[in-house]
Amino acid sequence: MPTKGRLKSGDLSESAMQKAVMEWVRLQPTIRDFIIHIPNEGKRTGSYGKSLKDMGMRRGVADLFIAMPRHDCNGAWIELKSKNGILRPEQKEFLLHMESQNYFAMTCFSIESAIATIEWYCF
Repeated sequence: MPTKGRLKSGDLSESAMQKAVMEWVRLQPTIRDFIIHIPNEGKRTGSYGKSLKDMGMRRGVADLFIAMPRHDCNGAWIELKSKNGILRPEQKEFLLHMESQNYFAMTCFSIESAIATIEWYCF
């Protein structure tokens, strides 16, 4: 049986990765106010899901947004995936659309990769 925050394979879940990355972000006073999580995951009732969709939630939006222009980009979008995670077509399309609008877009498959990407982008 998987332990909390782990998949059956033993790898960290995306949720556990997300929490760890955001714990690190909160310790960075110069950037913590500019990095947000987009709560796009999870199961919902049909009526609540419809309400969220009516309010603008959509499939494929990346997990993290960095609201800081850097490296000649308007901001950055980061999608977190577990070690063997696979981007869904809507996620690939979202990241490509963001790149076409001059945003940096990256998929990270580990906590270390996500933190290194944020460090590179922000500092």
